[in-house]
Amino acid sequence: MGTRFLTTLLIALLVTAVALGGAGYTVTRIAVPTPRDVFRAAAFEFDLAPGWWCELDETEYVCNPPGKPPFAAIAIMAMKERNEKDTLNDYEEHLRQPQSAATGNNNRGRVSEIRYVRRRMIANHEWVEALHAGSEVPNYDTYYLATITSDLGVLVTMSVHKDHSDKYISQLNDMIATLNIYQR
Repeated sequence: MGTRFLTTLLIALLVTAVALGGAGYTVTRIAVPTPRDVFRAAAFEFDLAPGWWCELDETEYVCNPPGKPPFAAIAIMAMKERNEKDTLNDYEEHLRQPQSAATGNNNRGRVSEIRYVRRRMIANHEWVEALHAGSEVPNYDTYYLATITSDLGVLVTMSVHKDHSDKYISQLNDMIATLNIYQR
């Protein structure tokens, strides 16, 4: 075996390793999705939709989509220790009532238009889900989700500009489906 043979063999092995590594990297980028960011708080965690971010605002977590204000969507998650009024029936009854419209000169005395109120299962929890038009922000639809655990009452509201509902509601559903509420 001469040096020419060993040099050719090493070059062939190096080219093969680079080609296989590049092919593996390409297949991985195509076939394996990028992991989502996880938002964690003291009582829960969930996967954020791409680009979304959340921050604590007093007692609620406010989550926004990517971009600059004004946002086409905003989600607010609140949790509290349960009392006797925190039941799915009470939440459903409350959401069956029109809500006072957002404050402002053009909205005084107006109430929301209730599109639907129903129950559904999301990630092993029964939720009360409702859609009201104009309850929080003019020209926005607000989706309400409420559930209970043995210790907590959970309320999620998401106001979405009516022109962007399809995009953001699917993202909200994806995020809520990954919600993990910690139990004591």
